[in-house]
Amino acid sequence: MAVLAVLGGGHAVLDAFSTPPPGPSDNSTISLIGRADLAEWFAREFVVVYLSATTGQQDRIAEYVGGAQQVSLPTTARQVTDPAIVYVARSLSNANTDIWTVTISVRIAKRPGATDDARQYYRVAVSVVDGRLRALALPSAVEPPGRGADLALDYATSCIQDTPLAQVAAGFLQAMLTGSGDITRYVTPDSGIVSLRPSPFTTVDTATVRADDPGCGTTADHSRVLATVNPKIDGGVAPTLAYPLVMVRAAGQWQVQSLDLVPALRSPLQATTDQPLRDTSATPTPSARTPSSAVQIPPATQK
Repeated sequence: MAVLAVLGGGHAVLDAFSTPPPGPSDNSTISLIGRADLAEWFAREFVVVYLSATTGQQDRIAEYVGGAQQVSLPTTARQVTDPAIVYVARSLSNANTDIWTVTISVRIAKRPGATDDARQYYRVAVSVVDGRLRALALPSAVEPPGRGADLALDYATSCIQDTPLAQVAAGFLQAMLTGSGDITRYVTPDSGIVSLRPSPFTTVDTATVRADDPGCGTTADHSRVLATVNPKIDGGVAPTLAYPLVMVRAAGQWQVQSLDLVPALRSPLQATTDQPLRDTSATPTPSARTPSSAVQIPPATQK
């Protein structure tokens, strides 16, 4: 027992100095993505063919799934259009075999008595063996992805039109989206932000400006801002757009430093159905940081 214990300890020491196993390489990642693309393509084709097949077209189904499946098909063909990949996951991997589950959404044309042609969702299990594909069973009708909770954004203050942040945000978005005005006035020299070319809109009206700065630019030197605009095009209006901005003040002048990829979120993350805004027409006061009907989301843990 003592000898085994010594040997085991020596093995542990050697393990501590051994090279860890290599992580996934570019080639293995590309290969995995390729097999996922194959499974997605196959599942999409199978679902469209299967849902549009009619009695006597079992041979079409046999191209995708084994003949042992008991298939009952309608006598009237249905028009299946607009297939889209909803979700794909690798459920099993063993040597040269991968098993993927793919969820497809399709739109089926109106039928007598139907009120709409809403999307339907189907899941298919697909095997990929040495690049060859086969469905393991017929498609399953499943529920669409569930609607998630709204996350509380970290813009507690509503900034009125004549506040510094609102003025700069409005001028910046007007210059960037319409090409009118000098955008360099509104951005820091290192921002790299330029006006869109060609300009997609003729003009924009600022709808709302929200900020994490209670003074809307009267006191702080750094702020994250969420601005929404109503753009206009020749002959009409376009949908409202939102822009998360990072703004800084240098030499008394506010400028846009960057465009955030993701709006600022409350920390810790909170799910909410209501985010009250503070009107800055009154004297700024410290804002409550927790919105009504908020549910705190615990931090993510790694298993």
